Amino acid sequence: MKKDRIAGRVPELLLLLLSVLLLLHIPLRGEETLDSLPVKVVLFPFREAVLSTQIEGTIVSQEFRQGERFKKGDVLVRLDERKYKDELQKAEAAVKEAELNIKFTEQKAKDNQRLFSDGLQSDIEVKRSLFEADLAKVRLNAVLAMLNDARRNLAACTLKAPFDGTVEVLLAKNFETVRNSQPILGIIDDTRLLAVMNLSTSKLATTSRGDPVTVRINETGKEVRGTVFEIAGKADHRSETFEIRALLDNGENKMKAGMSGILVKIGK
Repeated sequence: MKKDRIAGRVPELLLLLLSVLLLLHIPLRGEETLDSLPVKVVLFPFREAVLSTQIEGTIVSQEFRQGERFKKGDVLVRLDERKYKDELQKAEAAVKEAELNIKFTEQKAKDNQRLFSDGLQSDIEVKRSLFEADLAKVRLNAVLAMLNDARRNLAACTLKAPFDGTVEVLLAKNFETVRNSQPILGIIDDTRLLAVMNLSTSKLATTSRGDPVTVRINETGKEVRGTVFEIAGKADHRSETFEIRALLDNGENKMKAGMSGILVKIGK
């Protein structure tokens, strides 16, 4: 009879045990928790940019093809500069003319002042000559601004790389005439890569910037080490995860942005 009573309560006891396990968040056999799942990693370039022209002009040459690497300061695109060279010469000539005009008007003002002191010139002529001398200085400032603008336009005929990286996409072709602010090419800085991943919020309190990170790249099968570079400002309450970005060195160009992997270890 006692055995029969115990056997009759087995389902009830199992239900009670299941409830306790759920309250304690203890996984059942064969059940995976968020912490036990592998963390996927995706590689992104450290930075990227779409470069545009500052002037209107015709593309003479594009020095790098899509996928080719370049160094900071390398010329990426050249525009026809003949028009802007002419504008620079005109601006330089205007500056010389303005400088000569200043010398002339200042000398004229001095002569009129001397004549006025000898009683041979009127007061109004002295004031007019002084006004012309001041106006000549103002005109010089204006043509100097034109000269600076002409120099900038000529310099803008060569589009240089702002950082080391790779040409991602060409948005214009040789011999095409491009407008001011028109995008010409997209570039990425892949000398360093950001390994982006989402961790369980249970690790939020123990994860800090600078922590060592090891990831295994799927395409190469190799493990790569880096450090935590950025941590998301807030967690995602729906997935109970938060995003981190680990910085990986890619100076030897053995990895490409867009590759994926698995987190092996984070922290010391």
